[in-house]
Amino acid sequence: MEKKGEMRFISIVTRNSLRVLQRISGLFSRYSVNIEQMSIFSGPDDLSHFSIIVYSDDHSIQKLTNQLHKIIEVCDVRVVNHNF
Repeated sequence: MEKKGEMRFISIVTRNSLRVLQRISGLFSRYSVNIEQMSIFSGPDDLSHFSIIVYSDDHSIQKLTNQLHKIIEVCDVRVVNHNF
């Protein structure tokens, strides 16, 4: 399967809450951004740290991050291109 766009690393920090994973993954689906790899770490400070690798174009990533910031539990979103 051919990858569309550049590889991006997305780091998301959220407050632990019910269904926050569902809301985040639903946004990826809504904007047709396929998650290649995801790992989640729940720390002692009641925060969850998401590390997500995707292949997508700038426009889709920009729309996605704008919507991620609107989720109340999301504290921080950072996107790095493949040159990380």
